[in-house]
Amino acid sequence: MSSAPRPPLEFFLERSLGRLTADHLRSAGWTVHTIHELFDNQGEDLADEDWMEYGCSRGRICLTKDKRIRSRAHEIAALQSGHVFCLAHGILARAESTKRFIDALPAITRGTARHDVGFWHVHR
Repeated sequence: MSSAPRPPLEFFLERSLGRLTADHLRSAGWTVHTIHELFDNQGEDLADEDWMEYGCSRGRICLTKDKRIRSRAHEIAALQSGHVFCLAHGILARAESTKRFIDALPAITRGTARHDVGFWHVHR
């Protein structure tokens, strides 16, 4: 008995990744939504737990380079469903950040298929 096919992955990028990262991921065929496009003031006033809840509640995989999230209890506690993938090294050139997410796509796909919720690090 085979399981039903999963819908295509959709991603939600927080503000530190920027529009160019979104453009590069879209060029690679990813479906990407950004804070910049969806919120007033480009999401500048949006707390981390709020953007994570927004993306996850819509079934989108959240991407960030803000490693401080993992040490903030109230932000991790807000992650009740869905997935957040964070670059393990946040200070990278835009092209390298994009490449790391693209290279991690098989692991992202496996992680999201196997677990209902998770905070993950993306390594080189």
